[in-house]
Amino acid sequence: MLERIARPLGGLWRGIAGLMNGIYGALGGPGKLLADLLHGVWLGHPLHPLITDVVVGAGTAAVLLLVLTWFGIDGLYVPMAWTLLLAVLAALGAIISGLTDFKDTFGDELNVAGMHGVLNIIGTAGLVIAFFAAWAEAATLLAVSLIAGYLILSVGAFIGGHVVFKFGAGVNHNAFDTGKRAKEFTRVAGVADVPENTPTRAMLGTTALVVVRRGDVVYALKDSCPHASASLSKGHLEDGNIVCPLHGSTFRLADGAVRHGPATARQVRYQARISDGGVEVQGPVD
Repeated sequence: MLERIARPLGGLWRGIAGLMNGIYGALGGPGKLLADLLHGVWLGHPLHPLITDVVVGAGTAAVLLLVLTWFGIDGLYVPMAWTLLLAVLAALGAIISGLTDFKDTFGDELNVAGMHGVLNIIGTAGLVIAFFAAWAEAATLLAVSLIAGYLILSVGAFIGGHVVFKFGAGVNHNAFDTGKRAKEFTRVAGVADVPENTPTRAMLGTTALVVVRRGDVVYALKDSCPHASASLSKGHLEDGNIVCPLHGSTFRLADGAVRHGPATARQVRYQARISDGGVEVQGPVD
């Protein structure tokens, strides 16, 4: 149902995503570092849901304080204002980090995420009004704006959960399939089949790997990108890293560490070696 509601505005959502990509692209290297910060690469976990927890928690606390004023408890307007200020500041962080994640979505995921974002922006506006109303002790305006803003944010949060649980937004797409385990070194390709400095797809049973050879040194990662399952073997190399062809997530060949987002989860890595004219792998390495 949410998908059907959001699809008619698909052009708007794509336009916003394109604008965000354009802004980060124009910022160049600093833009990439800013995006990494807002994606949560440094956390090893998406930053956006962490900030939204602060918004929901502070908003809930503000509603509780409001209800207590209805029971005649005095002196709560100032604490309510400070609580709302925390909620608003966190909401601004959630909006910026959410837009950063949003630029790398597509299809119905993009459509529903766009609706999620718009509702949260509207809800945040309600919290801003409630903050000023609390500071001025304008009881009626405070009650209307806070309750309305909180309810809208709650709907937005529900839709955000839908984006995660149905489309896997922000989820490590390799979490439930880390790849076939090879207890002993197992041949996956001949050396001649792996051109030097060229990402090459190889199979370990039913698990696809991306293999990179540099002289006598060889690296092997799971081929499926943890961000959106794109094939890393179709990407390109930058220094000692491999770059996903879909959204530009960058992983270090030596250990699968995330160098640039939007991915935040380390890529599955295998030990690899050259032996008897073949490329052999063992793992994955935990």
